[in-house]
Amino acid sequence: MRLLEPVLAPLPEFGVIEVSGDNAVSFLQSQLTNDVAELAPDRMELAGYCTVKGRLLATLHLWRSADAVLLRLPRELIAPLIKRLSMYVLRSKAKLTDVSDAWSTWALIGAGSAERLRSAGIAVPASPWNSSLAGALRIDRVPPAPGVGERFLLTLPAGSVLPEGIATLRRAASTEWWSSEVAAAVPTVFAATQEKFVPQMINFEVLGGVNFRKGCYPGQEIVARSQYLGKLRRRMYVAHATAAEVQPGADVYHSDGQAVGTVVMAAAADGGTDLLFEVPVDRLESGSLHLESASGPKLEVRPLPYELFDPTA
Repeated sequence: MRLLEPVLAPLPEFGVIEVSGDNAVSFLQSQLTNDVAELAPDRMELAGYCTVKGRLLATLHLWRSADAVLLRLPRELIAPLIKRLSMYVLRSKAKLTDVSDAWSTWALIGAGSAERLRSAGIAVPASPWNSSLAGALRIDRVPPAPGVGERFLLTLPAGSVLPEGIATLRRAASTEWWSSEVAAAVPTVFAATQEKFVPQMINFEVLGGVNFRKGCYPGQEIVARSQYLGKLRRRMYVAHATAAEVQPGADVYHSDGQAVGTVVMAAAADGGTDLLFEVPVDRLESGSLHLESASGPKLEVRPLPYELFDPTA
């Protein structure tokens, strides 16, 4: 995938949960993998919500809005997540509301995106996970992607109009955004992949989605144990396959016939599919990897766009 000019893509796949009330922050602090208490208005934060076994039920974008915290995630997970989180509100003064229809999310991606924002009189966030505001419009910078370059998420109240200098950009399908997410190796958990991954299995701590100094949350003991008890054995990687269509949750097989990993997410590209998959690290060192069977389409493993490191070191 190559984008030599900025494009604008609507992202109706995303929904938004508003968590409001006097205890909204402290409630989320006790439930999510990242430090919600330290979330500043000029930041967007990655966070995960895990089971007690440390398996991810959702990956989230978090930001502050007035007295509430907003959580962005795939719409298909909104209702079950609200239901599950509501079970733990108890006496906390926190209310969870599906406000998906109140917000519109757009992707602005491609070379020259930052300059297009500047030419529209909009302050450009300096680095990934930083944010700026232009009236009701929120601009969140996310990690760049190979072949795509700069990437931003634009959020504004539903029915609002994008600034003139942005609204006139060429419109792209949301698939271009998801393809850029695969290229950037930034994972999203969908319904098909719930409870399949501990955060580190999809490099979530490397991307800043886990804070190891904050207090407890569901699965925290297992997530911490995975981090501190030696080298992590499973990781997420980028690959290309000639398969026409690949679904999140599909099995990855080693050439020895064993199912060894799982597709995290995928997007059509270059006459086939680009994908993120997780697998034991040692299975990359010998043999080959294939989709859905040992004789299925071979995975052409590509370099990650970032370095794997230990944020606790």
